[in-house]
Amino acid sequence: MLFATDSISEAAEEGQLHIGWAATDITPDKPVALLGAMHKRIATRVHDPLTATVLALETRTDDGQKEQAIMVSCDLLWTRKAILDELRKLIAARIPDFDVSKLLINATHTHTAPGMIDNAFYGLYDVSKDKGGMKASEYGDFFLNRVCETVVKAWNGREPGGFSWGLGQAVVGHNRRAVYFGGRAKMYGATNTPKFANVEGYEDHGVEMLFLWNQERKLTGIVINVPCPAQETEGWSEVSADFWDDVRKEIRKRYSEDLFVLPQCGAAGDISPHLLFRKHAEQRMLERKGISRRQEIALRIANAVDNVFPYAREDIKTRVVFKHTVGRVALPTKEPSAPPFYKADSVNPIEFHVIRIGDVALATNPFELYLDYGIAMKAGSKAVLTFVVQLSCRHCGYLPTARAVKAGGYSAEKYVVGPQGGQVLVNETVRRINAMWKQ
Repeated sequence: MLFATDSISEAAEEGQLHIGWAATDITPDKPVALLGAMHKRIATRVHDPLTATVLALETRTDDGQKEQAIMVSCDLLWTRKAILDELRKLIAARIPDFDVSKLLINATHTHTAPGMIDNAFYGLYDVSKDKGGMKASEYGDFFLNRVCETVVKAWNGREPGGFSWGLGQAVVGHNRRAVYFGGRAKMYGATNTPKFANVEGYEDHGVEMLFLWNQERKLTGIVINVPCPAQETEGWSEVSADFWDDVRKEIRKRYSEDLFVLPQCGAAGDISPHLLFRKHAEQRMLERKGISRRQEIALRIANAVDNVFPYAREDIKTRVVFKHTVGRVALPTKEPSAPPFYKADSVNPIEFHVIRIGDVALATNPFELYLDYGIAMKAGSKAVLTFVVQLSCRHCGYLPTARAVKAGGYSAEKYVVGPQGGQVLVNETVRRINAMWKQ
């Protein structure tokens, strides 16, 4: 059974944009268990800090109508529904004039950050008290307190400003599924074998950007959407934001030390920064340059920003069409094939957000969404540029394509929502986006 509900604010066609930024350090101050691998990793040191970045947006029209959104990006593996629910309760008490249903969180999917709920994955990542570690629930409380204060700061700091958008290119993510003669697939499978037939899926090297400006036309922050999870150094046993730490450093070095950078992971359930072939040549080039692969990724993304910045600066809009839909839809599920730590009844209905700002659309989902679905959303959208943001508001596992399910392998065998649900999600997302362009 399918159903869908909407919470839509009807705003006038254009309003003055108000913008608020804030960021906070969400790095744990004790040893923690790191999520993202099927074995326990206790991090006793920090390689680089974890950050939560908040962007508050509001339009106010001449006749008093308002539209709102607060976006929170976190250097985490994922976010959990219970954490989002608690954060909304805290925010409701602190910001009575904000509709907390329009607060959304996304994760960058770094595999070197802690969880926030105890006993996830049947205790695989638990840290015992006698080792002096921070339990996941303790980190959850720490996270909520830090992020709540930061959301309030961003909201209270709203000022009139403007936005512009840019589209660049940077090779960051690669399809990670090798297919062999006979039709089977394997994540990170060997390609230097006669059995290798092809790489399974497409890649998207677009870098989608929103530039936010103050009244003096000074750049205050950038939203950067890359269809690739932060997994370059995923196997470390240290706390790390992965390549987004290098991206922030590189962009701030070029623009301003106080610039806000809000990262988003686009549809990338079958994508990672790891290479399936040409590995030795790539490594040799890094050695010649004297940089790490994370730094190389940061240079590519920063160069993409540089390439479009002059054009974005010439197209700043201060009065914009701004609409925000909070959608909920029940998707077809396949519980018998689901991992033991997911249940279909805990997935449905999923929450997803669709935002229009000017001629740009932004659509979220709670999955590790295969790239093909994200491309279908963008192809069907009436927006000039469409951002797809995965791992938003909660985590509902992988959403593989029919092609992947047929080939099997990790990420395509154990799931709650499969290809049928994926198509429903695409259709519902495109419908909501395009409804925002109806006169």
